[in-house]
Amino acid sequence: MLKVSIIIPVYNASDSIRKMLDSILAQTLNEFEVLMIDDGSTDESGRILDEYSAKDKRFKAFHKQNEGVAMARQLGVDNAKGEYCIHADADDWIDSTMLEELYTEAKAKDADVVIADYFVCSKQGETVYKQQPSELSPEHVLQDMFDNKIFGALWHKLVRTDLYRKYNAKFFKGINHCEDLLIWVQLLQHQEVKVSYLPKAYYHYVVNDNSITRHFTHETYEMRLRFRDKLKELLVVPNVKEIIEKVSFGIFTEGFIYDVLTEQEIKQGMCQYESQIISLKSLKWKIGFLMLRMGMFKCAHRLIHY
Repeated sequence: MLKVSIIIPVYNASDSIRKMLDSILAQTLNEFEVLMIDDGSTDESGRILDEYSAKDKRFKAFHKQNEGVAMARQLGVDNAKGEYCIHADADDWIDSTMLEELYTEAKAKDADVVIADYFVCSKQGETVYKQQPSELSPEHVLQDMFDNKIFGALWHKLVRTDLYRKYNAKFFKGINHCEDLLIWVQLLQHQEVKVSYLPKAYYHYVVNDNSITRHFTHETYEMRLRFRDKLKELLVVPNVKEIIEKVSFGIFTEGFIYDVLTEQEIKQGMCQYESQIISLKSLKWKIGFLMLRMGMFKCAHRLIHY
């Protein structure tokens, strides 16, 4: 049996995909497969994936029409044959011992999920982000994600592949932002899921100026709302109302920061999120929302930003 399946959605990544694939070729663990999902690329990405597939049978290229990252990831999960699986993005790369050390940890602890630290690479340099859970129980790990103590990504966490099938965890068409967090919501609400933490970084996440979070449109805002609605449907924890309110306010704030909201949406949001605005810790943001309530949009933008 294959030890690890690596799932990589690829869309117009011809400038970066070789670095990721070469870092996988350098792995000290040999018993893996790479499921490379070409999501309707219009550049040379598909040809590059075929090139790697031709020279190494562990690399498998899939070509599909463009539907977004969620359906690309789902195709990978549906075809994964490894005991464990992990996702990776085409813009990033991994250290050579990542698969071996994550798999060794999983087997030693009989873990369903292994969480590791990760690197963030930007123009300012590289920073390690620690990901130690407050507790290893699945409910605490999930809460840590909502509290922004643990990143909700799939690429620094090894997952027992059978968990997707056991709990019917899936990605949802049209939700291409935080699609990975929805997977964790479906997995970590089961108390029997065993989590382990490995305090070491292997994955190099590259801050991409072309990512969805840097090209925020009203369509992106609507996708965020679909994510919120699906989250509300899936989440059955005691503090679900508090989590949904926090997520909703975050989406509204992001929509304002990226200047994609209509005046009517801003007015509705100011009424709907009054309690969250009052409880803000940032005085600058509080003043900014006061300006927004008064219709002073330009002044508000100067104060409310990341």
